[in-house]
Amino acid sequence: MLKIAIADDHQLFRKSLKLLINSFYDMEVIMEAKNGVELIEKLANEEYIDIVLLDIQMPEKNGIETSIILNEKYPDIKILILSQLSSIDSIHKVIESGANGFFTKNTSPKELENAINNLHHKGFHFEKDIKSLIKEYIFEKGETIKVLNPSIITKRELEIIELVLKEFSGKEIANQLYISIRTVEVHKKNLMKKTKSKNFIGVLLYAINNNYILLP
Repeated sequence: MLKIAIADDHQLFRKSLKLLINSFYDMEVIMEAKNGVELIEKLANEEYIDIVLLDIQMPEKNGIETSIILNEKYPDIKILILSQLSSIDSIHKVIESGANGFFTKNTSPKELENAINNLHHKGFHFEKDIKSLIKEYIFEKGETIKVLNPSIITKRELEIIELVLKEFSGKEIANQLYISIRTVEVHKKNLMKKTKSKNFIGVLLYAINNNYILLP
C-alpha cells in the first residue's frame, strides 16, 4: 500500500483530499501538514513515506521551497505539486525544484488517482505529454546542459531513457528489456547521479541537450 503525505494550508481541502485518496485502491494518507515546515518536522519522525502531495502556495514554506528540501533529505520520496494554475512558469519551477510531477486542483478525482499511480510506476506525472513539456522547457529556458562526460550514458541506460520518454512504466521497461524492475530502478538512480539531476526529468533534459536522443 502506498503511504502518502499531504501538505496544504486549507484544512477543508486537505481533509477532503485525504478522504478521496483513502478511497483509491492501495493508497492511504498517513500524514497531514498545514505547511512545508510542519511536514518536514513530521517526516523526521515517520519511518517511511512513498509520495508527498504539496500545495504550491503555503505560508512559511511553500511547495517549491519544500520540494527542494525534500529532494535533498529524502530523495526516495516522490513529490507531486498541486496548484490552481498550470502556467509554463509554474511547471518550470516544479521541474527545477526536483519534484516529480505537477497536478492542477480542478482536475477530476480519477485523474488524481492516475497521477499518483504514474508517480509510483513511471517516476513522474505531468498533465501535458512529456515530449511537449520538454520541448517547451528547452525553448523557454534557451539553455544547454553542459556535457560532464561524452560517454557518460551506457547503451542500456540509453534504452531506458528512450522507453521513459515514451512514458513506459518501470514494469513495462523491465519486460521490454528482460530485466527486473529493481534493475530498472537502479539504472534510473545511477543516471540521476551521473547527470547530477534532481529527478528523472533532469536526466531526459540532459540526454536531449547533449544529443544522446532526439525529440521527434
